Amino acid sequence: MKRLAVLLLACVGMQAGAASRDLYFVTQLFPPFITQDSSGKPDGALVVILQRACARLGWNCNVQIMVWKRALLTISQGGADGLVLAQDAPERRAVMELTKPVLTSSYGLYALSGNGLRYRQPSDLARRNVAVYGPSLSQTNCEKLVAGVAGVNTTVELDPETVLRKLSAGRYGAEAVAFSNDDVARYWIRQDTLSNVRQLAEVKQLAYLYGFTRSRLKPGMVEEFNRALDEMCKDGELSRLASSYGMRLASCR
Repeated sequence: MKRLAVLLLACVGMQAGAASRDLYFVTQLFPPFITQDSSGKPDGALVVILQRACARLGWNCNVQIMVWKRALLTISQGGADGLVLAQDAPERRAVMELTKPVLTSSYGLYALSGNGLRYRQPSDLARRNVAVYGPSLSQTNCEKLVAGVAGVNTTVELDPETVLRKLSAGRYGAEAVAFSNDDVARYWIRQDTLSNVRQLAEVKQLAYLYGFTRSRLKPGMVEEFNRALDEMCKDGELSRLASSYGMRLASCR
């Protein structure tokens, strides 16, 4: 019996060791979803939720912040296990398996306070300058919104802060419009005191989740991760983490 007990313990230990994983995730700096603490360590709701889910699974999940184009290239080349800050879009599903939605947000249109535009439909943007950050899904969704609208001139900047600061400074013209994630826009409007910028309209709801690189994915990993998210949902940890960062939690199932 003693020998059998030792063998059973050994088997349990081997299974636990097999379940332990070291995973490498990439992302971009995207306040308020992805930030850095005072020491430069990745922070923000999506980073912390990822690490708490990984901890429940006994995984060691490290996150590196880099330029977005490099992060996407790293994923496409199989150089990382996953992406933090993914959306359910064909571009992401082409190379990744996606988790359940974690946080919700939206896209909106922004203008100078003196801009008299009242937005109701995409044709209201005819013959206007529209600024957006890209390459990104923000740019993709902006281009879909204005497709076929007469005379729209689209300017693409390297980051959302630049879009909003240039809009505030009148660099795109007094009648210009910016397309941005609403949570990101609110963050930079507060951070940079852009008091002359206002939201025109919310144009699309969206959800953020995590992507696991298909070429590096082990069987059952996404299912295990989703179960960890479900547990965090049921015991309230997801809600606590999202609210502590001022984020909106996707509905728990």
